[in-house]
Amino acid sequence: MKKKEQEREPDLAQGGQEGEKAKRRHGRLYYITVAACALVLIAAIVLMAVFLSPAATSETLEEPDETEEPETPDDGEEEEPDEDVDTEVVFSLPVANATVAQTYSFWYNSTLNRYCLHTGLDFAAEAGTEVTAAYAGTVESITENILEGGKVVLSHGDGLYTVYASIDAASGLRVGDTVGQGETIGTVSAAADAMGNEYNEGAHLHFEVLEDGEQIDPAAYLDYDEK
Repeated sequence: MKKKEQEREPDLAQGGQEGEKAKRRHGRLYYITVAACALVLIAAIVLMAVFLSPAATSETLEEPDETEEPETPDDGEEEEPDEDVDTEVVFSLPVANATVAQTYSFWYNSTLNRYCLHTGLDFAAEAGTEVTAAYAGTVESITENILEGGKVVLSHGDGLYTVYASIDAASGLRVGDTVGQGETIGTVSAAADAMGNEYNEGAHLHFEVLEDGEQIDPAAYLDYDEK
């Protein structure tokens, strides 16, 4: 009996050692498994934190800015800036082929027997010679008096006026009429009906220019080559 019991004891000891080894293997496997699960869980948490962070969400949801294109006119044509065009005013001679008898200057008036400023140009011409508008405009007034005889005033806008004295106004001419440059507005008066303050000068047209109420030299608007 003792011999059999002695034989069993090594077997039991060996079996116990193998059981301990198995337990240790299972224990290591368990810890490895737990560690792997923990790593997977941590990785999942990190990934969720990254993808669900405000920065990532905003980058995902924001749309790119749209670039506004400049509007073009409906007709497809580009608008050009307005240009201020100054039109040069050049008068034509109010009496064709006439001689300038007296210029705008200080002179001796033989009719009044004194020196004074001659405020216009005198165009010597026979009575009945046609008088035309030096520039397009509107009839401002038609008058007649002893000193100036018949007189027609034309307005050309922007404070510019022309005055035609010692003239017989055309019969159909009326205040407010529009006349074109070179259009007949009357005829030179006869010497007896010429301007009273220039009677001794004979038949002629006395031509004046007013700019903003001031009398100026008509030569400023006339082409010298025409005179």
